[in-house]
Order: sequence, then C-alpha cells, then structure tokens
Amino acid sequence: MPPVQNLPEEPMIAQERHQLTGTITQSDILTSQRPALRRYRSWRRFHHGPRSEDKPLFRNLSRYGDCVLVAGCQRSGTTILTRIIAGSRGFQRLRLTHDDELDAALILAGHVDVPHDRRYCFQTTYLNERYSEYGMMGPGQRLVWVLRNPYSVVYSMVHNWKRFALNELYETCGVLRAETKRQHRTSMPWPFGPSRVEKACLSYSAKSSQILSIRELLRPEQLLVVDYDEMVQSSDAWLPQIFAFIGEPYEPAYSSSVHAGSVRKADKVSGRVRKLIEEQCSPTYRRCFTLVSRGARS
Repeated sequence: MPPVQNLPEEPMIAQERHQLTGTITQSDILTSQRPALRRYRSWRRFHHGPRSEDKPLFRNLSRYGDCVLVAGCQRSGTTILTRIIAGSRGFQRLRLTHDDELDAALILAGHVDVPHDRRYCFQTTYLNERYSEYGMMGPGQRLVWVLRNPYSVVYSMVHNWKRFALNELYETCGVLRAETKRQHRTSMPWPFGPSRVEKACLSYSAKSSQILSIRELLRPEQLLVVDYDEMVQSSDAWLPQIFAFIGEPYEPAYSSSVHAGSVRKADKVSGRVRKLIEEQCSPTYRRCFTLVSRGARS
C-alpha cells in the first residue's frame, strides 16, 4: 500500500486538511480538474468560455444545498461581505485562483468540484444577464443581496475598474437601459459610443433593479437585502442579523474588517456626474431600497 503522502486525492486526507486550514486550495480538488483553473484563469476567459456556452452557470448549485450566495451590483461591497461570511466558523474559504468569485463561478458552473460536506459562501455578482438562474436555488440555500448608493458605485466603476469588466457589465446589462443609438454602440469609444460614466450609470440601474425580479423567484425566507452604507456604519447591528439569516452563530470579531471610510467615495463625484447619477440611477436605488430589511434599522 503506498504511503499516505503519495495519495493527495484521498478524501480523508483532504477532509483533515480542510479542518486544519478552513480553506479550499488547488490541492483539495482532483488533479483532472486543475486544468480548468488555468483554462479559465481570468474573467475574460470565463466570458468566452462558460458564459458563452448554452449551459446554466448554476449547473452545480444543487450540490451545495446549504450554501449562501452574495450578490448585487458590482462594486457594491459584495466582496467584503462574502469574505466575512466565508471566513467565519462553519464555512470554508476558497483559494483556487487569484479571485475567489472566479472560484465560485467555476465551481457552480461545474468545471471544478469541491467537497460537498462543507458549507460555502459564493459571490455571484458575475451572473448578470443570467439572473433568472437564482430561481434554481433550493430551499436550504440563501441569497444576500447588497445594495449601495449609486454615487459610490459609479465612481468606483469609472475610476477603479478595468475596462473589460465595465464593458462586459454594460453589454450584458446596461445596454438594456440605453435610450439613444449612440448608447447602443457598445464597442465604439466616446463620443461615437457611450462614455464610461454613461456605461456605469446605465449598468448600475439595470443590474440593481434585477433584485425586483429575483425576489419573485425566491421564497421570502431565502432572501435578505442589505444596504452597504448602513451595514458598514452599523456593523454591530447588521452583521448579527445577516448571520441569523444564514443560520450561523455571530462573533463580534467578524466586524473587525468592516470600515465605514469606504462610504466617502460618494463625496468624490463631480457636480456634472452627480446630476447624471441622480437622473439615471437614483430612482432605481430608491425603489430597491424599499426592499432593505428593517430589522437592523429599527
């Protein structure tokens, strides 16, 4: 019988490693699945691969019956909330690639398989035009949708986001809100096509409003809508409610990575851009804000 160290794929050894590290790495998946991590090692490759295929991006969602999904418009604080939950007791962190949301995308699409007897928190903002797939959620799965004020989100999209990411979001979501021929010319630079600010505003409005349809796909007990600004300013009130919703004990130490300073991005928006945001994004934000849970605000 070969020595234990020569059997890295043995389930019991992998299980012991999970208990010690709390993190799923490449060494915890089958060798035959590791090429997928290289093949789809960037969002651009994922876009031209799994996203372009006529298969559900949530094809393997049912394998993780008690998982938590975190979503919302990109740049809305979904990453920090996902990492708080994933780093808590009872959950396993993902570190298969450089991006834990990309890890989630590859797992849920069925290109990578991780142990099913662990609980995971998957960030799923990437779903975009496939948002109807939230209807595939099982009764034991939960979705936390993060809403954030449009001023901070648009500023972050324009100044802190890569060109491909904004273009992908605009082409899959934002263009649905385009009102002029110029705004429909998605591949053309401004002034012949939409500017980055226009793409960000229209994308925010289209993506954020998806929650109005998603809530109709889920049972009330499966969905919690939180406002990012309220969450970071009152984390001691919001995080316990979030953990109660997902059925995990809350520990005060979980709030240590939440910093209220991030809400100040809204102050950096210029007057001209602020006016555009008010016209194109604020009505959506105000409508979606009515869905935010009242428990932590009362």
